[in-house]
Amino acid sequence: MKRTFSLALIVLAATLGGCATSKPANDPALVGTWKGLREEGGKCQFLSWRNNLKPDGTFTITFFRDAQQTRPIQSEHGTWTAANGKNEMKTAGVPTPDVYTYKLIDADTVHYVNVASDPSGDCQEEYAFTERRIRG
Repeated sequence: MKRTFSLALIVLAATLGGCATSKPANDPALVGTWKGLREEGGKCQFLSWRNNLKPDGTFTITFFRDAQQTRPIQSEHGTWTAANGKNEMKTAGVPTPDVYTYKLIDADTVHYVNVASDPSGDCQEEYAFTERRIRG
């Protein structure tokens, strides 16, 4: 009896310990490929991009000089987390993440507001943008 009780306590402790270290799942509504842009004449330099948010919490993003996305500047990759209206994008090789609040407008449209950027980022201003899902 004592051995069964001890085993039950060990299993319970391991289960609860696993719960304490687990992070909330990424918002599944954001998984997919998106395109967006920063407006010309805005607070920051114009850019457009295509962003692929993968279910495993990784992303790849390609930045472009033009809205038609025919003149690439560079591609980056890293990890992302998103839940409860907050999205963090941590680019590989960059010390701190870019942080955004977000609101889903519909299944294919999400509005973001940048609230924190790594000091090495090209824009240190708060800015807003809308991304649209690329289907197919």
